[in-house]
Amino acid sequence: MSRQDTISGIYNYPVPTTTATTETILLAPSASGVYAGLPSPTFPLSTTTYPCGLNIAPPPDIALGTLNGRPFEIFIAGYVTTTATTSFTINLYNFTAAALGSPSGSAYKGASTTGTGVTKLVTGTATAVGSGGASVNFVFRQQYIWDSVSGILAAANAPTTFQKGVTVSNTQSAATVSGLAETDLNFAPSFTYSATNSPTLILTDFVINRI
Repeated sequence: MSRQDTISGIYNYPVPTTTATTETILLAPSASGVYAGLPSPTFPLSTTTYPCGLNIAPPPDIALGTLNGRPFEIFIAGYVTTTATTSFTINLYNFTAAALGSPSGSAYKGASTTGTGVTKLVTGTATAVGSGGASVNFVFRQQYIWDSVSGILAAANAPTTFQKGVTVSNTQSAATVSGLAETDLNFAPSFTYSATNSPTLILTDFVINRI
């Protein structure tokens, strides 16, 4: 459920299955009826040829008044279910507005983890997750601060990840990102599995919270 300090988010989202050992950014669904509100003019359906990256950002009408010079939190929670033991890695990225682009025909940007305007903020650690259909819960969070004068997005604390109550180490891949306007505060996680064994991933929460 949404908190009073949540300004943007996705809830109970069934993440499309990714290819084993391939890091894949969070994608929009490949079929209608999978998640309420999608597809949309901003996030059309993903296809194999044209995957569509799915991200969250502060709403433009309140971002400057709410987040300008004030810390906020990226919070991700969910659970992974697999048919056999595999490893699972979650990373966090920032996308500029130019990196995301806009829908144009069948092509859509924002599905790549590399390129101009794409910055890996946090690198997670591959950890073993459930076997035999068991679900493994995880929680990731980190605080950031940005202001419209400096245009710098800066980490405000160390990232933390927990799986089944156990700490999973993270690497702060970028403590700051420079030259960001309000419209450049776009965030998306990526996911990597070590093997193909029909993993399913539900993001119960992927939100921006005021601090």
